[in-house]
Amino acid sequence: MTAADSGSRLGQGLLVYFVVAVLFVTWAPFGFVVPGSMSVTTAWTWSDLVLNVVMFLPLGFFWQASRPRGSTTPWWVVGLAGAALSLAIETGQLFLPERYSSPFDVVTNGLGAAVGARLFERVRPRLRVGAESASMLALELPLAGLALLLTPLLWVSGFGSVGTERVWLMLPLAAFGGAVLGAVHGAHLEARGNAGRGGLLVAVLAWFLVAALPGAASRPDVLLAGSIVALLAAWLRSLATARARRGGRERRVELPTLRLVLPFFAAYLVLSALWPASGSGLPSLLDGLDGSWRGAWTLSPAQPELTRALMMRTLEYLAAFTLVGYMTAEFHGRQNTRYGRAALRVFGYALVLVLVLEGARGWSVSVGASYSVGLLGIGAAICGGWLYHLQRDHVRTLLQGGSAVPRVGGS
Repeated sequence: MTAADSGSRLGQGLLVYFVVAVLFVTWAPFGFVVPGSMSVTTAWTWSDLVLNVVMFLPLGFFWQASRPRGSTTPWWVVGLAGAALSLAIETGQLFLPERYSSPFDVVTNGLGAAVGARLFERVRPRLRVGAESASMLALELPLAGLALLLTPLLWVSGFGSVGTERVWLMLPLAAFGGAVLGAVHGAHLEARGNAGRGGLLVAVLAWFLVAALPGAASRPDVLLAGSIVALLAAWLRSLATARARRGGRERRVELPTLRLVLPFFAAYLVLSALWPASGSGLPSLLDGLDGSWRGAWTLSPAQPELTRALMMRTLEYLAAFTLVGYMTAEFHGRQNTRYGRAALRVFGYALVLVLVLEGARGWSVSVGASYSVGLLGIGAAICGGWLYHLQRDHVRTLLQGGSAVPRVGGS
């Protein structure tokens, strides 16, 4: 397989993941009906403009990031593709009673995709991780893939936490993403002079705002705190990684970084899974323990009605398990196995985690265990492991072409 082929597969996998995330965020909870009349609004605000651009910026940026050098798509073509996707979304929203369609959204979403593509073209020269590498970029390293997958997770986390203090769960994710990006910078960019720590802080701040702003636009306190946490984590991890590299104490980056950030992700995963379906915080959960275990096939036994917030929290659960699968595969990335065998390992870890989380949720009156969500979580983990293997195979293909980059799985 050539680098162009592996890059195309990786790009398609990531693009599909992001497009599905956008569709779920904009169409949930999928209450499509045929309206008596269809209306289109032309009203808009500056906040609408900013959020529409921010929402589609990652699609353009990460599409270009996943392409091998020399095969990037013109930014205006990416913008047209973003506008076409937005048009499909707005058409679907004509059949959603609580939503509205706007040509303004189509234009600004397309603009966001174009800006993302153009932004990548500007920063690409600074993302090379090897002097002899014509196509290897920092964002193509498997460790950086975690930051990509954190973006839709933060989207749905914010949308599922509107009006509650649950939105503060963005902070451990901010620490997670900041540390990952800091490790990539300290190991591959800082030593080669590609980007100073000032550039790292700008990139981390931009990443967090793009990921958190759509769902937490009404909580500037959370955005400020999350930005500080992400910047601090990135700075410290970049500094520690660079010093370890210069001292020759640590050549491997992925596994030490994963072990470092795992507690942040574990804390987030447990708290988000056990947070009450209704109510504002953990006291409601503790008060809801009655000694009985309950489970059902509905998305939430404690909340039979399918609401947008419930759908967003379900999507958040699945997005989190996508990262579980990705990290599980990455922990064992040095084993040169096909994904069919690795998928069994991902399945096993995800199954145990689902049993623990759903088992704990079942004891709470305010949450309850969902069999269907548990099964979907296992499927999401397998999908995450598959995305890791696409990324790893792409890097290995580039290595076989003579790129001077670190070993995959133990970089």
